[in-house]
Amino acid sequence: MKRFVTIMLVLLLPLTLAAATGDDKQKSVKERLYKNRTYDQVWVAAVQAAAEHFTVAHSDKESGVFEFHTGISMTSNGFRCGVTVSKTDEDQIRVKLNTQKKAQLFAWGAGGRIGNKFFKELDKKLTVTSTSESAKDQKPEQKK
Repeated sequence: MKRFVTIMLVLLLPLTLAAATGDDKQKSVKERLYKNRTYDQVWVAAVQAAAEHFTVAHSDKESGVFEFHTGISMTSNGFRCGVTVSKTDEDQIRVKLNTQKKAQLFAWGAGGRIGNKFFKELDKKLTVTSTSESAKDQKPEQKK
């Protein structure tokens, strides 16, 4: 019986420590820089990318901040995610994603997966935007 209690304490100790240290509020931050894009192009693409897979809760283009959240699943109570879109000194646009667990002890890497999904969709939206704009700029060939 003592062996069982010892094993259970060893297994439950990390959970107890995580709860006591407030590790349930651990944050994951990812960011990317985009060249040759306007602020408006990146802003629209970022909001659309978030709305594609998640629920956008708040957006303010002037301040460059919007928030979205994920749904719940068997292993997650969901995440709150904040996105900041800003201009840099080098004429680039910075997109910064901050994911935060709502109320759970372990994220099981979900914050990273959310970031990957968001940035993959953002890259896709920006690629489609640049392709459609370059198609507009090309003039049709004139027959002689």
